[in-house]
Amino acid sequence: MGTCGIYEIRNTRTGMSYLGSSQNITKRWWRHRRDLRLGVHHNHHLQRSWEKHGAQCFTFSVLLPCPPDCLLAREQEL
Repeated sequence: MGTCGIYEIRNTRTGMSYLGSSQNITKRWWRHRRDLRLGVHHNHHLQRSWEKHGAQCFTFSVLLPCPPDCLLAREQEL
């Protein structure tokens, strides 16, 4: 199983970011990229930014690894 915690998808051109949490960050990031490439991502702002600036302008990073039982509380703190 991948790392559990809080992650960020950042547009390096605009500085805007999308924060999320997952019990398996590696798998979640794969799903984000798939949906963005297909043009069906649930977050329309992120989708439009991806289409406008291209995949090369986005970084993905783990902000805070944490155990699954702390995930929701940690995400709400950010």
